[in-house]
Amino acid sequence: MGNKRLGLAGHAGIGHVHSHSGFVQDDSGGFVVVGSIIKGILGADTCVRAVDVDPDTNVIKVTTMGGGIGESFPRRGITPREAELIRGVIGQDALFCQALAVRTIGRMYGQGVLETPVALEAALANSVVDTFCKKAPDRFDVTRESLKTNDGLIGGMSTEIEGINTSVLITVNRSSAGLGPAEDLEGNVALGSKGELMRRLDMVRCPTIILEGKVYLPSMSDELHQNTFLVRAQRDLDNMVVAKALYDAAQELGYPVILLDDALPHREGIMEQNTIHVAEKIIESAEKLKKAGLASEKVLILAELARLVSQDAGAITFMSNKLHDVVRGVGMMPGTSAVLSMLVTKDYWEHWKIPLFEEQDVEMAKNIIGLAMSKVASNIDAAYDLVNKFYVSLDSLEQVIN
Repeated sequence: MGNKRLGLAGHAGIGHVHSHSGFVQDDSGGFVVVGSIIKGILGADTCVRAVDVDPDTNVIKVTTMGGGIGESFPRRGITPREAELIRGVIGQDALFCQALAVRTIGRMYGQGVLETPVALEAALANSVVDTFCKKAPDRFDVTRESLKTNDGLIGGMSTEIEGINTSVLITVNRSSAGLGPAEDLEGNVALGSKGELMRRLDMVRCPTIILEGKVYLPSMSDELHQNTFLVRAQRDLDNMVVAKALYDAAQELGYPVILLDDALPHREGIMEQNTIHVAEKIIESAEKLKKAGLASEKVLILAELARLVSQDAGAITFMSNKLHDVVRGVGMMPGTSAVLSMLVTKDYWEHWKIPLFEEQDVEMAKNIIGLAMSKVASNIDAAYDLVNKFYVSLDSLEQVIN
């Protein structure tokens, strides 16, 4: 491969649980898989050693066995009972940040609807990245999100995986105060502080596997009989060498897998249109509320508003309109990457309500990655040709997040 390398990127979209059309997910799947790889390389301990929760000062402070620290401050405070529940994460692995927060508090909504579980997830996720930094400060490079509302940690390192030079990147997309999601720096978006880190890791322009979450998507999940891996890349835009390697690897391992090469097109203005659509629904409900006289009417109208804000609005808050025009809903720099995620069945969703990333999911994803990387490495020139063919200038994107 010479001086050519591959990239691995995964993020936690803190609080990004729901979207429109029944979409619901554990959006920390990529964070968990990539974090597990880094954890193994460094020998870091990401289990929670202590949690300091103070309802009076409104602080959630997570400390891992490896000395990593993450803090958060929910906007509307912490109740004493929430504090008791939060202490239950002691001894558990902070790496599984969303699943652990859901299991601890019971459920999660973003958009400021349920701030405490979102804040707990944020503290857990940041404590993991800080753990890696504490374990290997000379090997593991850390920065903080440069978005105005965010303070998630982003870290990465150069290493060898399967004998292949690899840049590994882990990102926490975290709004403060238990709000969110705001994920302009997800995927392999090379902007702001994250872009600077990616330049140091030499992964701005390299073939990259992006790891994503565990998802219930009715249009696909309702046809499944078992949880199934999903590989996505847009033909004639993304890196089909990486996509085919992921798909072939999953098949060779005997894992159920679907490949979609037409699900991530450039559709300029679609996020703006979706934002307007959600706003119009909210306005429609608000207009009904203005005219409502009966308590029963008001309750039903406000219940619909709550559903819109707690679920549908998650589809529009996570990314800026103009940035979405280029990197789309997964944060993919054109030409560079393909995405691996997992679909759950309808039966799974009906039982759990919110997907939870688990150890067996991590192990299967890591198996796919290891085999896929070898396949990409054997076709590295073709993979780099696609990077160079479709890659876009970063200059045109910088103004979006500044």
